[in-house]
Amino acid sequence: MATTAFASLRRSFASKLTIGIGGLLALGLTTAQTLREAMPPANLPAAQAGQPIEAGRWQLVIREAGLSSAPRPDGYRGRPGTKALSVDLDLMNRSSESSNAIARILSFDPPIAGLSPLPTAYLLRDGAILGALQPGLPERIRMVWDLPEAAPAPEAIRVVVTGETFKPRDNLLAAPGWFNRKPVAAITLPLRTEGGGS
Repeated sequence: MATTAFASLRRSFASKLTIGIGGLLALGLTTAQTLREAMPPANLPAAQAGQPIEAGRWQLVIREAGLSSAPRPDGYRGRPGTKALSVDLDLMNRSSESSNAIARILSFDPPIAGLSPLPTAYLLRDGAILGALQPGLPERIRMVWDLPEAAPAPEAIRVVVTGETFKPRDNLLAAPGWFNRKPVAAITLPLRTEGGGS
């Protein structure tokens, strides 16, 4: 009787120990993979202005970057005490649905001190704020970030392009979608500065 109880207790302990070790290993592997994917690769492919960049859901062509205190394409002058850092690009949504997930396509390396975290995207054809980009219709847009007026302006900026991968089934809901955001290319642009028109 005591032997049976001891064997049962030993099996229970071994089972819980195995589950605990397995859980810790899974947590460690997931954390390591998340950290690895979050870090920008050391050697991103270098893109050139005017060159198409494939970024999964997006195809884009970066044209130029500028710094200006002039009104934005819609006439807005920005918050008092700020100037606008802008990147002009051609952007096409390669997915099958309209998308407004464009604010995190571009980032800067190294980060620019004082820069607003998210840009406003404008359609250059009519100056309207871009709500959502329709599938398969390329648009020339200007992405604009606020920067304090007193912030020093670099001569050039390194823009990192983030892409996504399409998965027919995700791991949680088995539904299709765009996942695994990661840097896919970088481009260094001279920063054109203007005090008047943008």
